[in-house]
Amino acid sequence: MIDIVKLKTFITVADLGSFSKSSDVLYVTQPAITQQIKSLEKTIGCKLLRRQGGKIVLTEEGERLYQKAKLLLESYDNLVKEMSQLKKDIKDTLYIGSSPTFGEYRLPRLIVDFQKLYPGITVKLYVDTSKKIEDSIVNGLINVGIVDKEADSKINSVELFRDELVLCVGKNHELAKKDIIEPEDLYTIDLVMREAYSCTRKTVKETLEAMGLNFELLNIKIETNSIRSIINIVKSGYGASFFPKNSVQKDIENGELIPIKIRNFSAYKVFNVIYYTDFNKSALVDKFIKFLLANKEALGEAVGFQS
Repeated sequence: MIDIVKLKTFITVADLGSFSKSSDVLYVTQPAITQQIKSLEKTIGCKLLRRQGGKIVLTEEGERLYQKAKLLLESYDNLVKEMSQLKKDIKDTLYIGSSPTFGEYRLPRLIVDFQKLYPGITVKLYVDTSKKIEDSIVNGLINVGIVDKEADSKINSVELFRDELVLCVGKNHELAKKDIIEPEDLYTIDLVMREAYSCTRKTVKETLEAMGLNFELLNIKIETNSIRSIINIVKSGYGASFFPKNSVQKDIENGELIPIKIRNFSAYKVFNVIYYTDFNKSALVDKFIKFLLANKEALGEAVGFQS
């Protein structure tokens, strides 16, 4: 039996003549697209695409399937549109999961804006570690997630934005008047950090160790899984911590947190939108993903982002 999703992928590749361009349009990784085409060719029993002059073109058999598939998908799309028209308004529940650094600061405003566009929907937001959000996607407990880690290969992932990691202290901390410190100075500072398995801590650890520091020798005095708690502790004047810049931008602008530059230190958190590759996205999930991507410039304006 031929899968509609594979036919759509085949037609997109044929129209664009490129696996990479099709990947951008379909929000599917290139390896996944290649696998779908191979599966379709195995089902049909012949080669459907070939390379010619750096471009993907149809074989003779591929051209025949392309014409018939276009008619089939046109009928299928018309049926979907008619069914959607019967509902008139989207009345569904969107289950979203997010890591704390994004889910507690940036995502709430976006959910409100999305809710205004589709007032008939219900949104349920779960904030937890990126690993648990990823597991919930695979288990079907949530529809879409925003995580700050590379997704498992069986989960589809689209980069949303990149956020710079900065070391901050409270306005009354003794380092508040320093413009820059040496990496070795971190050994003398009391640190407040996320829990050991957090993606923020992992990124900081890998960056500092690449600079020659021994992360295990740092003075990590307080650990917590709550970024809000870390912000409040540091704002009180105790210790220092690494934050995604966008999550503390207002505190920096208000002068309650002071960013301290570390010589040669440069680290970023990459936030990805994820959904299960085998999950046939509903119209609502598709609309939400497109909404997030349409707003990613505002999310990453302070640090830049990549498509």
